[in-house]
Amino acid sequence: MIFLSGCATLSQEDCRRGDWFGLGIRDGLAGETSSRLSDHVKACYEYGIAINNEAYFAGREQGLHDYCRIDNAFSVGLNGHQYQHVCPPSIDGLFGRYHSAAFAIYEHRAELDRLDQEISGKESSLHDKKLSDKDREWIRSGLRDLDRRYHYLRDDLYYHERQLDDLRREAQSYR
Repeated sequence: MIFLSGCATLSQEDCRRGDWFGLGIRDGLAGETSSRLSDHVKACYEYGIAINNEAYFAGREQGLHDYCRIDNAFSVGLNGHQYQHVCPPSIDGLFGRYHSAAFAIYEHRAELDRLDQEISGKESSLHDKKLSDKDREWIRSGLRDLDRRYHYLRDDLYYHERQLDDLRREAQSYR
C-alpha cells in the first residue's frame, strides 16, 4: 500500500489487526518516546480505526523495561541509535552516559569509514593520465591531510574504546 501522507507508521492491515499491546512493546524495545503513539493514531485514522491507548502504553512500558537495562545502553549507542531519555529518572543519567560513550565510538567508526572512502577516491583519481603535475600535487597534499586526520581519529577511537571497556566493567557492578 502506498501512503499518501508519507509519514504513516502502520499499514491498514496493522491497524486492523489491532495488536496495540504488541506495538507498544515493539516501540518500547526500540526506545521510542510516547509521542510515537500520535504517529500511529494518524496512520490508523486514515483507515477509520481507533487505537487502544491503554493497551499500547502497557506494552510500551513492558518494552521499555527491557530497553532500559543498563547494559543495553552500550548496544543502542554502538548501533548508532539516539537515546531519547525514555528511561526512568533513577537510571536515565547513567543510561545516557553509557549510551553517549558508545555512540561516540559509532560516530568515530562512521567518520573513519567516510575518510577511508575519500582517501580511496583521491588515490584512484591520481591514476588519471589527464592530470597536470600541479593537480597531482594538490591531490597528494589533500591525501596527506586526510591521512593525518584518519590517524588522529583512529587513535582517538582507540582511546574511546578503552574508556568504553572501563565503563562496561563499571556497569557490571549495577547488575
